[in-house]
Formats: sequence, structure tokens, C-alpha cells
Amino acid sequence: MSSYVQLVLGLRSLAIKIVVFVVLAGLFAWFIGGSIFPGSQVVNSPAFEWQGAKWHAQVTGNGRGPSAVQWRLIRVDAKGDETVADLSVAGIWRNLQGPLMQSGSMLFGIESEQKNITTWWSAQIDAQGRIATHQWNNQQELFTALGSSTVAVTPAVTPAGNPAGNPAGNPAVTPAGTPAEKK
Repeated sequence: MSSYVQLVLGLRSLAIKIVVFVVLAGLFAWFIGGSIFPGSQVVNSPAFEWQGAKWHAQVTGNGRGPSAVQWRLIRVDAKGDETVADLSVAGIWRNLQGPLMQSGSMLFGIESEQKNITTWWSAQIDAQGRIATHQWNNQQELFTALGSSTVAVTPAVTPAGNPAGNPAGNPAVTPAGTPAEKK
């Protein structure tokens, strides 16, 4: 046999061994519940029912790097359609506390990060689906306000049935159309 034929046969044998190795590694990773190439993992918290819809928090983490997790609040209507509740909190949510039910309203505490600056927010969704938010100076103020259930919030922002009404990053708008005051 010529050396060229031997080289081709050796490369073919190597290619077959690589394919078999990758397939077996993939099957092993799948068997133990992982992946060869980890991506984003999504976890939905247990759902709760409020005002005729199911709600749940969703946390997404990236298995490819050390980045922090991201939270979203999801509303599932009677037809099963999911919408992300736009609480008009800028940045990436790093933590979500709640819900706290009070007088027909649902309250949340949110830790948000934007451009390496952490902010703390309270968000309230009332019985009519209006969403109101308030920024706090620090985490202690937020927890004190949530604990006392006397959260001072900016007036209504977005109906819960139409959470895409106010894109992220835009200032909250009161019913009169003026920018909402932020603390």
C-alpha cells in the first residue's frame, strides 16, 4: 500500500473515533442531566393564581459564564398565553421578593442592576391591573416598606393585561401623561 492510502485510512479511523467519542460524551452528559455545551437554564417558580390569571416568576441563568441570574414576572391568562409583566424597572432584575398580597393588590420587591449600579424597587399591581413602582434608597428601606405593607408607589403605569405598553427604559407615566416622580 502506498503511504497516501495509509494516511487516508488513518485519518478515517481518527474521524470515526472522534465521532464515537463525541456521541458517547453527549449521551453521558444527557444521562447525568447536563449538556456538553451548557446554555441558559430557565426555572419557573411555582405559579399562584390572582385576579383570574396565573402568575409565576421565571429565573434564567447562563451556564457559560459567571454572570448573575435574571428574573422576570410572567402572567399566564386563561387561554395559556404568557406575557411578561412590564413593571418599568430598568436594568436586569437580580432578585425578586414576593408576592405579598394586600388589600386586593400584589406587591413585589425587586433588586435591579443597570451599568453596575444596584437599585431597589417596590412594584404594586392593583385589582384593576394598574402597575405602580417606587425606587428606594437602599435594601433596608425596601424591606421595611414591604414588611409594614405601606409601600408608597408612583401612580398607575401599565395595565397588567397589556404589559408591553411601556417599553423598558422609558420613564413611568402617570394617567395624566406626566413623567412619574422617582425618589
